[in-house]
Amino acid sequence: MPQNRTLLQQTTSLKVERVVLHAPSAQWSPSYEVASPRLVLPASGATEFRMAAQSVLLDGLTALSLPAGLLYQMKPCADAARASIVVSARPGAGQALPPADAWALSPRAVWLLRRHWRALALGKGGEATQALLQTVLRHAPPVARIQGRSAPAVQRAQRFMVARTAAADATPWTLHDVADAACCSLFHLARSFRKHTGLSLHGYRQRLRLATALQRLEEGERDIAALAHELGYSSQSHLGAAFVRELGVTPAQARRELAA
Repeated sequence: MPQNRTLLQQTTSLKVERVVLHAPSAQWSPSYEVASPRLVLPASGATEFRMAAQSVLLDGLTALSLPAGLLYQMKPCADAARASIVVSARPGAGQALPPADAWALSPRAVWLLRRHWRALALGKGGEATQALLQTVLRHAPPVARIQGRSAPAVQRAQRFMVARTAAADATPWTLHDVADAACCSLFHLARSFRKHTGLSLHGYRQRLRLATALQRLEEGERDIAALAHELGYSSQSHLGAAFVRELGVTPAQARRELAA
């Protein structure tokens, strides 16, 4: 799968790169083998990973830790470039990265990571990447691991919500629409979704909105009121309250830090 790589940081234990994937269509890539332990973190868009019999959607809230030697395939969720931050352990680094698994990132964790990647891109260094990852992915209370294989209905629901949130076209959609896309009742989907992700459908939707808002602000979005409307918030103040509650900053403060 065509891709561009930009080196952000290289130390004796880790290499941090921004990887942009280009695909002519939403199709599975050839099989790749993980050369060294690596952690794939969301930057923009969404990519599906298939490993053996398991499929994981790398949305704006999911980190994926891969062991050396693992065979995997990738598929973008739409006909557009997708970007990820890839942290690779260098030979002899030992346990520089978290154990192989998928991890659910809180909006606060996404905010901390984006600030760090921004600092690296500007050559400011900032907090050591390894220390930050250990804090965010292993010890920070807001972060919860995903365990077990998701049910097909849960995966369909996630794909639908990711696509509708990314569209940001202000078209209303409800959790009943999500259940229709998942081909099951809302009651059954709600129970299964919480079992497999640890989040309610509403909670997942809210986190996706905040992750998308952070991405848009980092990309230079200036009109916060329009952003709130496009993501389905009732007002700019509604979006602002969600930011303060989940991230500890306002949208305007986040924009200034991510664009600095």
